[in-house]
Amino acid sequence: MSVQRQMGDWLFAASYLGNHSSHLWRATELNPAVFGPGATTGNTNQRRVLELQNFGQGQFYGTIGQLDDTGRGNYNAMFLQSQRRLKDNLSVLANWTLSKCMSDPATTEITGPTIVNPANPDLDYSYCSSDRRHVVNLSVVARTPQFGTGVAHKVLGDWQVAPIVRWQSGNRSIVSTGVDNALTGMGGQRAVQILDDPYGSGAPTQYLNRAAFTSPTTGTYSTLAPFTVVNPSTLQNDFALTRSFRLSPAQALQVRWEVFNVFNKVNFNAPITSLNSASFGQIQTAGDPRIMQFALKFTF
Repeated sequence: MSVQRQMGDWLFAASYLGNHSSHLWRATELNPAVFGPGATTGNTNQRRVLELQNFGQGQFYGTIGQLDDTGRGNYNAMFLQSQRRLKDNLSVLANWTLSKCMSDPATTEITGPTIVNPANPDLDYSYCSSDRRHVVNLSVVARTPQFGTGVAHKVLGDWQVAPIVRWQSGNRSIVSTGVDNALTGMGGQRAVQILDDPYGSGAPTQYLNRAAFTSPTTGTYSTLAPFTVVNPSTLQNDFALTRSFRLSPAQALQVRWEVFNVFNKVNFNAPITSLNSASFGQIQTAGDPRIMQFALKFTF
């Protein structure tokens, strides 16, 4: 659904974007280990459901994943855009997306359980890993005017500059314990958040506050939903400068210089979110630095 309004050289648009998905495939473990007295990670297979139901025969069965189509997902967004089509050697395009994505952990094959707690699968319905609340884009194309056929045209004519700016809030991560606290043989078990604010100083060495999380009690699962941590935002500034030389009515030569991440800004990646890691909460990787490339194109 969209509403548009023309005002002079500008076109403004406000749109709603929505998507509802149902019958998504998700996998559930049918043969988890059962927690009880004496349970350890060393006797997981001896405590599995089929072994307890049929002692001696159940030992021949390990994990059993079941695919069902009970998953669902939702995406809702507001999209605002303003556009100035090319006129007087200038065009501008700017837009902002405010969105929210929620989903079950969907899968396409039995590669392992995607539901952490088989007894409470609805707990895994949460934000999508790709959920970004804000995305802002700005692109400009500016061309130099015509200067006739004299020296001014040879020096200043046929240049084009095209900066592109993109800012987006961070995607999401799961804070996991890194171990089998529930002693059920299930991976991906999540930590317990005990402070309202899980973030640290914001520095790469302390993006998350270790004191904000703890492990669940042995034999239990955390009630923390997946993908509750928002990763750092990113700002990308790109730039392209081109010059065209008309060699003949049918031939032209174009020289192009492109710069990615013009200001060489450090865009940090996601922090380490495994609670049993000594580097928990730290960011140890980042996106690409400034990159330049040159190109020469001949058309005929």
